[in-house]
Amino acid sequence: MTQATLLHGAKRGALDALGIPLIVLLGGMTGYGALAHDSGIGLGLATLATVLVWGLPGQIAMLELENAGADLLAITIAVGMANMRFFPMSVALLPTFGRHAGGIIGRMFQSQIMSASSWAFIMRPTAPVEARARVGYHVAFAAICLTLAVIGTTAGYYGAASLPRPLALALLFVNACFLLLLLVDIRQRGALVAIVTGIAVGLPANLYLPDFGLIVTGVIGGTVGFLAWTPAKTGPSA
Repeated sequence: MTQATLLHGAKRGALDALGIPLIVLLGGMTGYGALAHDSGIGLGLATLATVLVWGLPGQIAMLELENAGADLLAITIAVGMANMRFFPMSVALLPTFGRHAGGIIGRMFQSQIMSASSWAFIMRPTAPVEARARVGYHVAFAAICLTLAVIGTTAGYYGAASLPRPLALALLFVNACFLLLLLVDIRQRGALVAIVTGIAVGLPANLYLPDFGLIVTGVIGGTVGFLAWTPAKTGPSA
């Protein structure tokens, strides 16, 4: 692996992570930290969940089930289901690293540190194309995002007393809105169709099927978006 190429990719990843993602992550994870404090769990567990679960839906599910007195197995299954979306994202991302991801262990590491934000940024047309540079880009971007997430969790946890609960809940939606804008910025027909379909289906689905509305919306929106997707003419080099 060419060191200069790797470092160039890492520099770009770090610069991108220190832009808008910095604000979004600090906002969203501050809200999570405040909710974790109000839920009665310790800062250590809240921070550990940030690093290991590394997905707000799964972390929120953990808090809710912990408050409900669920056992560890039920919490683990719920968190795993909430983070199931990362499986197809990993399948799409890892091949773009070519043989430079570092074998099975390296691919597992890349999958673990991947977030919705890092995936969205590295899949943009403006991200590095060369496989070596992509590895550096993703590691640097994800490392900074994880650091910011831990800082936001800690800040929210200690600042919970001065952070109104409605504001804490509102902060959780900042990241989702940001990711929505990123998908729109891809300017790919499939992504736009999936978003529009999801909005159209999501409102009535969650109204009439509150227990399954999110799953129904995801399946229908994702399927329609997939069918409308236009294959790229070129891909990242190996």
